[in-house]
Amino acid sequence: MKKLLSVALIGVVVACQQPQKKENSSGADKNAITCEAIGPVKLSYSHADLEKEFGADKLIDEDKQNEKNVSEHITRVFKDSPEEVTVYWSEKAAPYAKATKLAITNEGSPYTLEGGIGIGASLSELKSANNFQPITFSNFFAHLDGFGRIKSFNGGDLGTKYPCLGGMLDIEKQKQIDVNVLEDFKKQEEAKSSDKAMEFMDVKLVELSISAK
Repeated sequence: MKKLLSVALIGVVVACQQPQKKENSSGADKNAITCEAIGPVKLSYSHADLEKEFGADKLIDEDKQNEKNVSEHITRVFKDSPEEVTVYWSEKAAPYAKATKLAITNEGSPYTLEGGIGIGASLSELKSANNFQPITFSNFFAHLDGFGRIKSFNGGDLGTKYPCLGGMLDIEKQKQIDVNVLEDFKKQEEAKSSDKAMEFMDVKLVELSISAK
């Protein structure tokens, strides 16, 4: 009798555990970056949708100057947390209804592309995820902020899987490099991950974004 009760109890425990496993597996992509959303924040959401979905206390509205010195209105969702997502609006004043871009910059961000590429990934890791096709970006030395803005994945896997994808790169460390190689590199408006000068720079991803078509 005791054996039968033990078997029955084990069966109940297993049955209770199985739905939990399904819930975990179904939530495995909750932090995925797609062309529709970054994690739970959808590109199609209006400001009113964000308030309804996450609560007004999870949002902060700001104005931000872009690289062209033009003011853009943004909303930071989950402000000041690793999960923060920045929403860029097409409108200059409320009501904000159409997002042009979602972006993440926090190195502790849980949101990643398929394969685990996220903030802090190296340029080498990006090239690998791009099927080793070169990545084109604006030259670090062409902007006062020193960032390289991704322009093209040149037919690689990242561009094919994510036609909406953008991002910014930063030089984490510059190794000893020939002065002439560096000066020639600085003259280029755009650069590629395959350029000679890149062999002497440790570059990492500091922003990932998806944009509306």
